[in-house]
Amino acid sequence: MYRLVVIDDEYLVVEGIKAMIARQKLQYEVVGWAYDGICGLEVVEREKPDLVITDIRIPGLDGLSLIESARESCPETIFVVISGYTEFEYARRALSMGVKGYIDKPVSIAKLEEVLTRVERDCFSAREESTALQESRAGQERLRRLFDATVASMARGDAGELKKHMEEALGELQKLYDAPEDFRREVYKWLCVQSDILAERQPQVSRDALISYQEMERKTTKREVLEYAGNIVTDIARYIEADKTGSSHAAILELLAYIDEHYNEDIGLNELAERAGMSTAYLSVLFKSEVGTSYVKYLTELRIRHAKKLLRDGHRVNETSELVGYNNYRYFCDIFKKHVGLTPNEYKHNY
Repeated sequence: MYRLVVIDDEYLVVEGIKAMIARQKLQYEVVGWAYDGICGLEVVEREKPDLVITDIRIPGLDGLSLIESARESCPETIFVVISGYTEFEYARRALSMGVKGYIDKPVSIAKLEEVLTRVERDCFSAREESTALQESRAGQERLRRLFDATVASMARGDAGELKKHMEEALGELQKLYDAPEDFRREVYKWLCVQSDILAERQPQVSRDALISYQEMERKTTKREVLEYAGNIVTDIARYIEADKTGSSHAAILELLAYIDEHYNEDIGLNELAERAGMSTAYLSVLFKSEVGTSYVKYLTELRIRHAKKLLRDGHRVNETSELVGYNNYRYFCDIFKKHVGLTPNEYKHNY
């Protein structure tokens, strides 16, 4: 069975896809669903499904932005988009991003079965024939965690931890890529990303000052690549050690103030990253490092706190749902019960 997540702001579409899959006995298990992009991204990152079906037009974080963000933590996940008659340009862009297909509305059993069968044939069959791919997937997951750890270390200004995690990542890359040319390519990509994140913290530092493509290309063995990479890791750690200004903490405080003021609006992580002048990936890890929880969880808990106050003050449930930023009443009720243990109506009558 392949693990599937469905994301659409229409409750009937989500339930319809779930029912179609069950009725047709397709080789898919729906392990999660959401009605907006922010919660959808959280579900995808938590479940790491084989396949995601997402509408292009969803609140919070549109489908294309969700796919772009999810690819960082779920590189093996396959995506299929749902689009309306007037949204073919979005669908074209989605296909250019590596999305494996789209379903035009209205979603029918025939359309859904055709796409899922094609994805199973073209994407999953070859994957399951190789146990090496499964090992690679586990290695990529360890690399993702190490990436998060290095960014968190950078955010804290902990040069020692940063160097440790980067050296662990180099070891992981060595296991994943046997051929020296593949290893050299992936190490170069990894170091470029780390250099760019450093440059976000310290604009006076450029990638070219840290790493040279021409120099890396001259390394013909894994040992030579590791020696060169080790020098760059040391340089990055030295820059971090020399810059402990706390500017990242101040940036998060500014964003928290903005979120507290606009929590009832569709605020995506991409929007916050643009406001802070950071990449989405960096802000995601920095936010969790500074606040202690993910952005999505923080926003959800903030909305629930305000919802509880509004309900105690006598507001109707559907009114409360809209006031705290949930346009889908049923979804609001599900989220509220998940966090509070009571439905909004039960809470309203007991407090």
